[in-house]
Amino acid sequence: QHAGGGKAEQIFIRGFDADHGTDIAVSIDGVPVNMVSHGHGQGYADLHFVIPETVERIDVNKGPYRAEDGNLATGGAIGFATRERLSENLVRVQGGAFRSLDATALVGLPIDDGATSGYLAGQFIRTDGPFEASQDFHRVNVFGKLTREIGGDGGKVSLTASSFTSAWDASGQVPRRAVDSGLIGRFGAIDAGEGGATSREDVNARYASSGGAQGLDVQAYAVRYRFKLFSNFTLFLDDPIRGDMIEQRDLRTMRGLNARYRRPHRVGDAYATASIGVSARADGADVALSHSPDRVRGDARVDSHVEERNVSLWAEEDVSLSTRLRVIAGLRADYFTFDVDDRLEGIETTLPHASGAAQATILSPKLSIVLSPTPAVDVFLNGGSGFHSNDARAVVQADRIRRNPPGCGALCADAVPVRRTLPRALGAEIGVRARPVAALNVSAALWRLDLEEELVYIGDAGTTEASGESRRVGIDLEARLALRPWLIADGDLTLSRGTLVGEPSDADEVPLAPRVTATGGLTARHPSGASGSLRLVHIGDRPANEDGSVTAFGYTVVTAGASYRFKSVELSATVDNLLNVEWNEAQFDTESRLRGEAAPVSELHFTPGAPRNARVALTYRF
Repeated sequence: QHAGGGKAEQIFIRGFDADHGTDIAVSIDGVPVNMVSHGHGQGYADLHFVIPETVERIDVNKGPYRAEDGNLATGGAIGFATRERLSENLVRVQGGAFRSLDATALVGLPIDDGATSGYLAGQFIRTDGPFEASQDFHRVNVFGKLTREIGGDGGKVSLTASSFTSAWDASGQVPRRAVDSGLIGRFGAIDAGEGGATSREDVNARYASSGGAQGLDVQAYAVRYRFKLFSNFTLFLDDPIRGDMIEQRDLRTMRGLNARYRRPHRVGDAYATASIGVSARADGADVALSHSPDRVRGDARVDSHVEERNVSLWAEEDVSLSTRLRVIAGLRADYFTFDVDDRLEGIETTLPHASGAAQATILSPKLSIVLSPTPAVDVFLNGGSGFHSNDARAVVQADRIRRNPPGCGALCADAVPVRRTLPRALGAEIGVRARPVAALNVSAALWRLDLEEELVYIGDAGTTEASGESRRVGIDLEARLALRPWLIADGDLTLSRGTLVGEPSDADEVPLAPRVTATGGLTARHPSGASGSLRLVHIGDRPANEDGSVTAFGYTVVTAGASYRFKSVELSATVDNLLNVEWNEAQFDTESRLRGEAAPVSELHFTPGAPRNARVALTYRF
C-alpha cells in the first residue's frame, strides 16, 4: 500500500505485481470489487470497504482455469464470503503507535429464530502513520446482513448493505537520491500535499437453494462509488515552478446480475455435475484527470463519461469417471460494449482524445484433470484461457484509428495502437497435492502463463502504454503441518520469472514481476485461552525496468501477536516489523525532477514501510 492508507493495495500472485488489483479478479459475496476503466488504473480493486471480522471464508483460485471467473482473472481470482450469522457479539478497541485507533463492533439483530438471522457491523479507524507529515487517515465502515431460510429445500434469501468513506494525506513515493543526499529523511516528503478521499455503497440481494447436489443461485447488486486522488510522482518534471501534482476522479454506478444453476446427472456409468451461469454488469463512470498543484484544480487533461457493459455465459461439466479420475471441462463466452463520451475531444491538449463506441467478444475454454492414485494423493493438470479487458478510452481511440486511418490526425500520432481489445491469457499447470500423514498437507505446482499484447491505461499520466507478449513461468510450493493439536506451522513459496517475448535478452524483463515470494509462520490456539502467531512475508529483489538497471529491493518482514481470553474478555498485542528492518512498501522506476535540478533523473522511487510498532487491543464478546 503506498498512498496514505486509502488506496488499493498491490497484490502479488504467480509472478504478477498486480498493482491495485490488475490481473486478479476480486469479489465479495459475488459482487465485483475491480473497477474497469477506472480513473487511476484498469481493474482497480479497493477492498477497504470490507470489515475483516465479517469475513467467514476466502477462496483463492490461481490461474485462468475456472469457467466462472471472467474478466481480469489471469493471475487468479479471490472470492470473499461474509458470515450469515454471528456466534457471539463483539466489541473491540485497539490502539497503538502513530496515534492509531481502531474501534470495531459486530452485533446480532434480535430476530434469530433458527430460520432468520442478521447482524450489523461497524468500524472506525484513524492513524497518523510513521511519516513526518501526518497521514491524518480516517475511515468509517458500516455493514449489515439479513438472511432467511425459505422453502424446504435449504433455500436462503439474503440482503446485504454496506457503506464506507475515508480521507487521508500522503507523503508519496520519494526518489532515492533525495534520501541519500540528505535532502529529506526516509519518512519525509517532497510534496506532502498528496492524498485523497473515497467512498462506496453496496446493496446485494441473493437467493440460493442447496437442496442436495442440485442448486440455484441468483443475485442482483448495485454499487455507488466515488474516488478522488491527489498524486505527484514526477515532482517538478513538467512544471518546475508549481510542481506536477495531478488530481484523478472517478464517480460511477455499477449494476449487475449473476445466476448459476447446478444439476447432477449421469454420463454413461459416470457421476457428473453440470453447471451453467450467466452474468451481466454495467458501469457508468465519469473519469477525469487534472493538473492540480497544491490541490487547486487547473487544466483538464482527461474528462470522459464511460459506459461499459459485459454480458457472459459459461458452462462447466464435472465428471467423476471413477474414484481415481475426475475431469472438469468448461467454456466461457464474454461480450463487451464500450461507449465513451470524451468531453475534451476537439480541444487542443497534450493527450489524445476520441469519443465513440466499440465492441468485442471472446471465448475462453477450460480443462482440468485430477488423478488420485490413492485417497491421500491428487495429481492435477489444469489448462485454460482467460483475458484482461483494456480501458474503454484506449479501446475507442484505437477503434477510431482502425476505422479512419487517413483522417485520424493527431490521434494517430499520440495514441498507442491496440491489437487486442480483450487480450488473451493462456495458462497451464501440473501439480500434486498430498497428505502423507494426517498432520501434514503439501502441494506443488509447476505453471506457465502467456499474455498477448495488451494496452495498459496509465491513469497517473492519462495516457496509454503498450506492452508486447509476456511469459511467466514458475513453481508454487505449499505445506501445512500440525505440530500439536493446537500448534500449526505453514509455509508458501513461489519462484517465478517474467519475460517479454521477442525482446532482446538484455531488455526482456517484466518490470516489477516478483521472482521470489514467501509467507509462513506458526499459529497457536491453546485450549487454555492463550493464542499467538509468528508470521513472515518475504519478497526477493526484482527488476524495476526492462533492462534490470534499476532494482526493486526485497525484504523480509516479521509480525508477532499474542492474546489471552478469559471468559468474555480478550487482551491481545501485535508487533509489526518485529526485527525493525528497513524496507520499501512500494517501489517504481520513475523519471522525476527535484526543484532546481538541471535535468530529470530516472531511478528508484519508493514508499518506506513502517518501522517496528505495536498495537494493544481489548475485546469483549457477549
